[in-house]
Amino acid sequence: MARLSRRAWSDGLPPELLAIIVLQLNCLADRACFSAVCRAWRDAAPYADAPQRGVPWLLLPARDAPSFFSLHSGATRRMRLPDGVRGTRFCGVHDGGWAAVAADTWRGFAVVNLFTGVRLPLPEKLRVEVPPGGNHDQFALAAGFTRHHMLIRTVVFSCPPTSPYCIAAAHVSSASNIAFCQPASLSTSWTAYRRDMDIIQDLIFHRGALLQGFHVLTNKEEVLVYAPTAPHRPGAPLKLACTRYSLRPRDDYQPDDALPPTFIATRYLAESRGKLLMVLRHYTGNPVVRRRTRMFRIFELTFGEPAEPRRAATPCWWVEIPELTGRALFLGRSCSRSVDVAQFPMLQEDTIYFLDDANLDLSMVLNNGSTYCNVDMGMYRKGEKIRPGARQFPREFTADCSPPIWLVP
Repeated sequence: MARLSRRAWSDGLPPELLAIIVLQLNCLADRACFSAVCRAWRDAAPYADAPQRGVPWLLLPARDAPSFFSLHSGATRRMRLPDGVRGTRFCGVHDGGWAAVAADTWRGFAVVNLFTGVRLPLPEKLRVEVPPGGNHDQFALAAGFTRHHMLIRTVVFSCPPTSPYCIAAAHVSSASNIAFCQPASLSTSWTAYRRDMDIIQDLIFHRGALLQGFHVLTNKEEVLVYAPTAPHRPGAPLKLACTRYSLRPRDDYQPDDALPPTFIATRYLAESRGKLLMVLRHYTGNPVVRRRTRMFRIFELTFGEPAEPRRAATPCWWVEIPELTGRALFLGRSCSRSVDVAQFPMLQEDTIYFLDDANLDLSMVLNNGSTYCNVDMGMYRKGEKIRPGARQFPREFTADCSPPIWLVP
């Protein structure tokens, strides 16, 4: 008599119980693993509410085994990357799984959707207008412009990169330090608009109450906004204007060169509840200290009334806020994100999750074989750094191709 085949235990669970299980899985990766168990579980998954979005994954790049960490589950999982992405340096992200990558120091730039594999190349040269009477023998002159090699530090996008209305802005090292292009139009070069800006600290796209566009933060805590001069039309030449906020210096502001070497400052921009935040990070310059970050301070851009309507710029200033009430902050160059914790029980308010990116060491970028040691990353709450534990963020990570970055699935 033939032996009856044993039914897999997973096939015997009632649909009602499967629905309850899947509702507890708020991470997109957990839902994918659930659906892969068997057909019955895969059939049950679509009937549950969509998983919660908004909490970024910590992408941990590596040439051999890239992975990501999710605060939803407190787990680190392997991540299969599209062809041509593994081993590249990640230098920007956009919601929906988009990431800007650099395959080499000066070339191989692209924006790739890590989930779908859709890829758009980004230009490899910077186009700068030639001023009259300049000596440009060392550059290839073409129609009043010079083209320069460039190193991309960070990239941000105004909307999904495949949109015909998308504009990309990059913080670069080249003849200029800020550049723009249109990814969907397959631009052949980035366009530079200023060459006399102070040191750039951070760059984000922000739809502010006063101005909408790419907000650039300098080392003097000034904010410049780049925005199209007219409603942008797909295929039209890219023209942007630069506006500087009329910012009053905060009372305790000190220039960077006035700070002692044991107390260095660096700054980030973030958007939170429609407002622009500046996060001030103090760290020691002592190279012997592994965990160099000392403290964070958070400021909100606040506007006043113009002294002379229609004639004077609207005054504004940085106002320090004592805590992130009801919010957590994921801090990173051009990829910072504020999250309301009421929707996510695994998060605690007034917590900053920070990466080891106080400085971008260009020598490491120039040497593709360098190892990025990220020991100065972790959590900061109520004025103190927190020792990582279960369901919290990794204490340190070492990568051989790229520093970690926040990825929004």
